[in-house]
Amino acid sequence: MCGSQALCIPQPSSFSYTCVCALGWTGKYCDKKIKFYIAKFVGNSYIKYTDPLYGKRDLQYSRLSLNFTTNQTEGLIAWMGKSEDEDNDFLAIGLANGTLKVVINLGERISVPLMHSKYFTCSDERWHFITVVQNQTCIKVYLDEELILFEDIDPQRKYTALNYGGICYFGGFEIGREVNIVTTGLFQKEFIGKIKDVVLFQDSKKIQLMKAEGYNVYDGNSGN
Repeated sequence: MCGSQALCIPQPSSFSYTCVCALGWTGKYCDKKIKFYIAKFVGNSYIKYTDPLYGKRDLQYSRLSLNFTTNQTEGLIAWMGKSEDEDNDFLAIGLANGTLKVVINLGERISVPLMHSKYFTCSDERWHFITVVQNQTCIKVYLDEELILFEDIDPQRKYTALNYGGICYFGGFEIGREVNIVTTGLFQKEFIGKIKDVVLFQDSKKIQLMKAEGYNVYDGNSGN
């Protein structure tokens, strides 16, 4: 019964199946079209966005900002990078033990986790605004407009560009790819919560999350 905009996932224990809806569709059989500006992630959801301006970016000065809300203490919010193999550069934002965790890898698998212990309030179901700015090897993290982290991850400046391949994941990865395996344990599980107002670099416009690929993402403004 799953429509053409859905994946049919067997549930052998109950001799049944569930329909996993592609982006922009909802309902038991994924036959209702939806639009959203706030993306709601339910745990086996993901969005994969391809940056059309990647070829023009100055990768020594990257930036990612978004609003999120959750009541979970673990979860991958965003992963800027191809994530095809361990050598791929990435910038990641998520939650670990209720604390904001930012990880960046500019080369040679030297991924530096940056955590902030003062904030245990990110799992409070309120909206939080995060911005991560990479200026070559200097990383700044702002939470709710306050600078909470400022670190030079490689004073030798060996690698200074974030070669993320123009790919950004939100909430998790493709179905069948577990977050803890893809991130080699940096993050434990998929994101459950809502994301909105995603901006890359200094772009004047927000990303249209609806225009990306993904599954099991709902309208964060409604009960769907």
